[in-house]
Amino acid sequence: MTVREIVAEWLAAHGYDGLAYDGCGCKLDDLMPCCEPGRECEAAYLVPVPEEYEGEHEWWLDAKKPEAKETHDRLHQAD
Repeated sequence: MTVREIVAEWLAAHGYDGLAYDGCGCKLDDLMPCCEPGRECEAAYLVPVPEEYEGEHEWWLDAKKPEAKETHDRLHQAD
């Protein structure tokens, strides 16, 4: 089992959607495309794209859990 597989399994088992750090993020379906995840990467949730980035990004990850379960569910329906 690779580090990528171990991390993906742990993230999924704990309800996370990917990894994020300082404006960078990767979802579980394309985890660690950089092949060198940083030590600062954190387990993250899909959240609404911040207003200042709307139109530039289709999705956004944040280490802070979404406030409402409905927001989380709505984002997952788009996948």
